[in-house]
Amino acid sequence: MKDSSICERCEGKSGLVPGSGLAASMIGDGLPREPEKYTMSGHRGKVTKVAIHPVYSLVASASEDATIRLWDFEQGEHERTLKGHSGIVKFLAFH
Repeated sequence: MKDSSICERCEGKSGLVPGSGLAASMIGDGLPREPEKYTMSGHRGKVTKVAIHPVYSLVASASEDATIRLWDFEQGEHERTLKGHSGIVKFLAFH
């Protein structure tokens, strides 16, 4: 037997989100999520692209601050900053 409060939350039928004034169905896709483990911050500009390595526990983020940052997503730690671009980095990929 399912808990009705969980089913209503998953389907976005629980009405308003307490304290926000927003309908629950307006936030995300309505699926329950675990809280985030880490907040990866460090760019001085907006992040324009994120790529996840298919094998290693690396995430790369590109930014308007002309840098690419590499992160270890299992530990939530900054690994390295790649500098050298003269403008906004709009694309990145692992090859």
